[in-house]
This record gives sequence, C-alpha cells and structure tokens, in this order.
Amino acid sequence: MNSTGDSIATPLVRGTIAAAVSLGTAIALVVVPALAAQVAGTRSTATALDAIIIALNVLVLGHGGGIVLSTGVVDGAVTLTPFGLLALLILVSTLGMRRVGGALELVRDDGVLRVRALRDAGGALGAYVGVYAIGFTVIAAIGRSSESSPVVTSAIVSGAMVAVVGGLLGLLWSLRREPTSTVPGVRVLGLLPAPYGDVARAALIALIGMLSAGMLLVLVMMLVSLPAQSSLFQTLDPGAVGGIVLTLVQLALLPLLAVWALVVALGGTIGVGTATSLSLNGSETGVLPALPLLGALPGPGDFGWWVWLLIVLPAVPVVLGALRLVRDTGDLGRRDRISAWVAYPLTVMVGVLLLAGLSTGGIGEGRLVHLGPQMATLILPLLGVVVVSTGGVLLVRVSPLVPWVQAQIAALRDRVESAERTERLGRPDGAESGADSDEEGDADDEGGAGPDTDASAEDEQDGSRDQEN
Repeated sequence: MNSTGDSIATPLVRGTIAAAVSLGTAIALVVVPALAAQVAGTRSTATALDAIIIALNVLVLGHGGGIVLSTGVVDGAVTLTPFGLLALLILVSTLGMRRVGGALELVRDDGVLRVRALRDAGGALGAYVGVYAIGFTVIAAIGRSSESSPVVTSAIVSGAMVAVVGGLLGLLWSLRREPTSTVPGVRVLGLLPAPYGDVARAALIALIGMLSAGMLLVLVMMLVSLPAQSSLFQTLDPGAVGGIVLTLVQLALLPLLAVWALVVALGGTIGVGTATSLSLNGSETGVLPALPLLGALPGPGDFGWWVWLLIVLPAVPVVLGALRLVRDTGDLGRRDRISAWVAYPLTVMVGVLLLAGLSTGGIGEGRLVHLGPQMATLILPLLGVVVVSTGGVLLVRVSPLVPWVQAQIAALRDRVESAERTERLGRPDGAESGADSDEEGDADDEGGAGPDTDASAEDEQDGSRDQEN
C-alpha cells in the first residue's frame, strides 16, 4: 500500500487507525481527571470504577448525547452539552483526519487535486466516521450503572456528528498550502465556487466575532461577581485536585454560557430553570446549582434602559463581515453580488440559531428541566440585528444614495463658495474703480497744466527776443 491512494485499502486503513487514536484520546481527556479526583478525594466513597463510569457519562454529554440519572438528587434525562468539551473533541477529530489527509497527499505539487483524491478522501472519512461511531456506542454501553445510563441512540448520532464535522474540517485543513515562488497556494475557502467562498469567509468573521462578544460579556460578568464566586468555591471546599476538576468542568461550560450571553445581547431570552428567565429587560432567577460559575448570573430585578446598548456588541461583527463581503465581491458580476448579499445574512442567522439550539438542554425532571435560549424570543431580534447591520453596510458602500448625497453636498459647497467669492471680489472692484477715477482726474489735471506752462514759456522766450532786438 502506498500513500498516494493507488489502493482503496490505504485510505480505509488510515481512517480506521485515526478513529481508534481519536477515541483513545477522547477517553483519556475525561478519565484521567476523574481518576485523579477519585484518588485525591479523601471524603469520597467512589471507587476507581465509579470514576471511570462517571467519566464515560461525561464523554457522552460532551459529544452532545444524553444520559439518564436516578440518583435521588437528580432524576431524569440530562441533555445539557458542555460546549468546551464538545469543541475539544471536534478538535481531536480534526487533527486526526488532518494527518490522514496529509498522508494521502490529496493535492499535487501544482496545487491541483490529484487523480482519485475525492475517492480516497471519501473512503478515509467513511471509515473514520463508521469506526468512531461504533466505538463510541460501545463506550456508551460500558458506561451504564445503577445510577446512570447513557442513551445509546443519542450516542450513535452524536458520535457520528462529531466524527463527520471534525473529519471534514481535518480533510479541508490538509488541503491548505502556503504559496511559494514555484508552487501556487491552496486556500480552503478558495476551493468553493464564487461567491460562496466569500460568503463563507464573511459569515465566519461574523460568527466568530459574535461568539467573542458573548465570551467577553461573560468574562466581564465573572470579574464583577468574583466575590460571590469565591464564596461558592469555599463553600464547596473541593480540595486541591477537586478544585482542578471543578475548574475543568467550568471551563467546559464557559463556551455554553458565552452562547447564552450572545442570545441575551441579541435581545432574546434564556431560561435558567422553571419560571425563570434572563433578558435585557431583567432577570428572574431562583435557586441554581452550587456551581461557582453560575454566580456570574445577575440577581433578580429589572435592568435599566442602557442595558439595551449591549445589542451593539453582536452587531459590530456582522458589520465587519458585511464590509469584508462587499470588498471581496466587488469584482464579481451583479448577479453574483446580489446572491452573496442575500446569502450572507441567511448564513449568519442559521449559524446563530444552530448554536442557540445546541446550547439548550435540561438537568433532570425538576426545575432545571428547561435550560438555555428560548428560541421563539430570539428569531425576531436576530433578524433585526443581522438584516439592519447588513443593510446599513450595503446602503453606505454599494447603493448610489451616499454618492448622490456627497455630490449634492459638494455642489452646495461650490455654490456657497462661488457666492462668497463674488461678494468678496465685488467690493474691491468698486474701490479700485474709484481710485482709478481719482488717478485719471489727477492725470488730467497734470495734463491740462502742461500746455499752459509750455505756452507761458514760449511767451517769455518771445519777450526776451523783443528786448534783444
């Protein structure tokens, strides 16, 4: 077997091996901290096997699956996905398939896909997804106990989705190549037909910027509520290793809270339990789990009108993405540009709604059964922010309205300056005319005196001649 993919067995084997390595890495990410906490926990009665089972249940949640608990404290399904762990698992899959794509040498030296590149990439991805999904289903089945049991069907679907998303990203990443003096560069988004590559780039700018705005809002709230979080942490008294595990759990939940903050900044509402909500209008919260990170949530009460200014935070990335789109599509035809302008806000809205939908879930059948964004309250505000921001950019940078207004202002300025110039030059002309008249009069006087003087001189000369005679 060679790495150029002449045999179909090469990509299949490489995809299978990559799936096994990715699964082993994913298991290590959750099992190692759980075992460390079990060993260091002096007051815990859990065994090493209990710690491993708990870790496997957390791994199922990290993939986006669900588990059923019957602990007496929490009973029912748990479907809240820790976005931080989900992003880490997708990254593991991405790196695994990136190595496979690099080993298969899908791109030739001239920057073009080689023969049978798509077949080999599809074979490797299919093997990776199949082995990953089956292996993850076995892991979920192993994680059953008397108090918890993963939902196997959700484990199959969620494991396959993580493998597909991560595998595709890895293969696309492997196609990327920096340009040199002899070899052209390869850009992933450049492989898409125009103008969809430009739309994808602009939408990524907007979505990443919006998530960053949500994360910034969460971090500010955490800094403001640092005393309350410290008090909760001291109350739990987790110890050294337990504190590390608790910190890792909070880091896994931090991106989830960032999505919630983004939903609130867009004008939507999130639920933090039954009959509780948090929006720009105010907060209605009740008793929450004793998690220090939740201490960042504001207390019950109404907010001032100025809180609605936070809607500018998600609007700025949308504007930046629209500006990039206008710049990138400036050389395209009119039809392609209109298609890009329509596809961009739709793509951004679908991306935000997808993230908001994935961030919903519940913990048990009690008051925490509904957690996350209330989708019905998000659609209209999101539509307004995205459409108004994009439309404002198009109005300024594309439509003829702004050039027409600028031309009218320039014409008005020219008329005003012309009138001022005429008025300024009119008065000096009159003064100069008067001065010229005076000078001409003086000259006339001097000219008139000239002949008389000459006549007197001639008379004197004639008198002198008469006397001589």
